[in-house]
Amino acid sequence: MKSNSIKKDYIAMVVSLLAALVFWLMNALNKDGYSEKISFPLRIQYDDSLYIPVQALPKKIAVNVSGNGWDLLRKSLSLDVTPIKYPIEKPLKSKVLNTSSLQDLVSDYIKDVRINYIVAENLELEFDKKLTKTIRIRVDSLGIPLKENYVVSSLINVNPRKITLVGPKSTLEEFGDVISVKIPGRRIQDNFDDEIKLNLPKNAQIKASKDKVNVSFEVAELLHN
Repeated sequence: MKSNSIKKDYIAMVVSLLAALVFWLMNALNKDGYSEKISFPLRIQYDDSLYIPVQALPKKIAVNVSGNGWDLLRKSLSLDVTPIKYPIEKPLKSKVLNTSSLQDLVSDYIKDVRINYIVAENLELEFDKKLTKTIRIRVDSLGIPLKENYVVSSLINVNPRKITLVGPKSTLEEFGDVISVKIPGRRIQDNFDDEIKLNLPKNAQIKASKDKVNVSFEVAELLHN
């Protein structure tokens, strides 16, 4: 009987503490004057048919806001949020996100809290003109590793013979108009038909129409009389 009484007293104490905690929390959240840093999703809008970012665009914007505790809690816990849209009309001249413009956009976005300032995190921008460049594919015929006394006895077929690269103008203009393909292996004595990976620029902003080409040719042995 004594242990049951102690258990009941313990449960009653825990319930009272939880009730007091809930009451304190609700009372605290009902007050104004709280401040919090909240992140919102951000979508940079620009003409992607003409321009391309050469560094990752900011995907979030952090804002210091003040307001009622409940309002700040709802904003902090909000998961399904429509991104704030930040339009850029002249990407080549835009080097940084304008905090005043951002603050106006955020103000239209949230009505129930007060915006104090934009938290300076990743606000930098860098764009280049988008360029589409056609590249010819050429096989390094002199470098084919044939077995001694063997020769290429047919045309060297390449498919495709051309590819297109799309990316920043400044980067692609430094890239040549021809990609030379080296045939892998050694002491080749049989007809060759294989896919070969192209040596493309290692740049995430550059997209290639193909990253491999098929190369085929016939091989024959030179016969000596």
